[in-house]
Amino acid sequence: MTRNGTFCFCADGFEVSEDGTSCRDYDECAVYGACSQTCLNTYGSYRCSCTEGYILQNDRTSCTAKQDPGDSPPALLIGRSDCIATTRLNGSNLQTLKLLDENGSLSLDYNYQEKEVCWLLSSDSLRRLRCAKMKNLNGFTMEMDIKTVQSLQTTTCTHST
Repeated sequence: MTRNGTFCFCADGFEVSEDGTSCRDYDECAVYGACSQTCLNTYGSYRCSCTEGYILQNDRTSCTAKQDPGDSPPALLIGRSDCIATTRLNGSNLQTLKLLDENGSLSLDYNYQEKEVCWLLSSDSLRRLRCAKMKNLNGFTMEMDIKTVQSLQTTTCTHST
């Protein structure tokens, strides 16, 4: 109760529902940056975790690369005009995962949950978005074309001021 009427509030990890009188779980994972890598929303809280090759820090939200000799070191996925390659961040050799049919500028993304790499080549006359499963940095399987609503190569970007 306040001088201006009643006001509802909820415990940490919860928010006031649309009805204004009850509480519901607040999805902390919906907030960008809640965790540096993987976020799992739980009832009234959340939990951060790290992908393979990384370790959760004392702040329980950020991850850093493992340095133990027995650990699998983190890797960097590289999109070049002629191929998609990877290298371990410990300085090991570059490994080609896929040779590309045409040269051109390459847009590349990795979906960790699906273990899937997607790419778009600007010179591809068919204007295809391609995706493939990636297993243990040894190459691609199940390569597929993804149908898109519009031509992604002709999309223009504007600068905001």
